Amino acid sequence: MMTKIDAALDICIELGKVLSETEEYQNMKKAELALMHDQDARNLVEGLQKLQMDVQKKKLAGLPLTEEDKKQMQEAEAKAIENSIVKASFEAHEKFQAMMTLVSTKIRQGIRANEQPEISEDDVEDINA
Repeated sequence: MMTKIDAALDICIELGKVLSETEEYQNMKKAELALMHDQDARNLVEGLQKLQMDVQKKKLAGLPLTEEDKKQMQEAEAKAIENSIVKASFEAHEKFQAMMTLVSTKIRQGIRANEQPEISEDDVEDINA
């Protein structure tokens, strides 16, 4: 017998197949391919990613970002975006992420539409028992 989670996961696979056929996904894949085949564009993105990782490490370590750090990031981003292949890749990723956010929102909408009435204090105690 199929459990509810199995049914949900099957629907997810079908959803993934449909999403892979969307213009947003196809454009993102084409943009990634173009990026992979252009050394200059790839170098710009890799440099930017390295800076982003350095900034992330500082944040995780609780270190404040210096003005120099912020300036370096802004310059790297601006320089990367000047490259049309990098720009196309970033824009395609943004559009795909926006679509995925919308998908997530719709899933949450479905969950809320199916929610039971408010959970009482007694139910919470049962759950925590």
